[in-house]
Amino acid sequence: MDVVRGTTTKLGTGTDTSEEALRAQPRSWRLAVRDWWPIVFLLVAYLLLHELADDLSPGAHVHPQLGFDENLFGGTAPTVRLQDALWVPGTLHWYDVLAWAVYLSHFFVTPIVAVALWLRDRVAFLRFRMMFLLLTAAGFTTYVLYPAIPPWLASRRGDMPHTVRVVHEVWSQLGLHSLAAVFGEKSDYAFPVGALPSLHAAWPFLLLLFLWPVAGRWRALLVAYAVAMGLTLIYSADHFLFDILLGWAYATVTYLVGNWWWRRRHPADDRSGAAEPSQ
Repeated sequence: MDVVRGTTTKLGTGTDTSEEALRAQPRSWRLAVRDWWPIVFLLVAYLLLHELADDLSPGAHVHPQLGFDENLFGGTAPTVRLQDALWVPGTLHWYDVLAWAVYLSHFFVTPIVAVALWLRDRVAFLRFRMMFLLLTAAGFTTYVLYPAIPPWLASRRGDMPHTVRVVHEVWSQLGLHSLAAVFGEKSDYAFPVGALPSLHAAWPFLLLLFLWPVAGRWRALLVAYAVAMGLTLIYSADHFLFDILLGWAYATVTYLVGNWWWRRRHPADDRSGAAEPSQ
């Protein structure tokens, strides 16, 4: 899978480097550090957001996301409807475990795809990295400028009917209480007021857009994954539908802006797709 070919790019060093030369570079620890440090830096920045949570919590918003969901579903948010129909306290069903697995895949699928791109086509990786960084930074910025709470926290604060955080409950019922604490409100890794937009939903949607031109028969899997993540987030009370749709919108804008930026940097390449099959 070659994403773009026959153009040049500037990598921040002031040196024009052909893409064919980039692909031919042998993989090394030095190259890996140079390519991956921006991603690692941004993910570490998320941990730092935890320090802002207490200051941002009092003013965290539950609207317009709650109102949007309730108006769209006849006065009751879809999280409440799904949990009333499917969640049984103290009993794990197959769909609870499936939702738990889909939720956790957020932490593995996108990084694995990025590693695969880096190993197979470094230029593809650099393009994807640019979009991933832009999308994630936009999400983090929104978290600070417009802190928002998820359905489980809105329930706890009395803004909507009772819901449970399914992922946390699954961990607990599996007897893994220490891991369940990682997803708790007081965890050192949690940022409970960072719900809008949903990056859990945005990352799979960016993967769908980026890989669509080369996915072929696997396109259905990309769609299924994005939809499954969205349904999981609603059922698990981790996000409102509004958060998910906004996450998809952020991913779409990021993809379009990323392609526009890439074409400007590579005027000889007039293709707008994120990836094209090798000829």
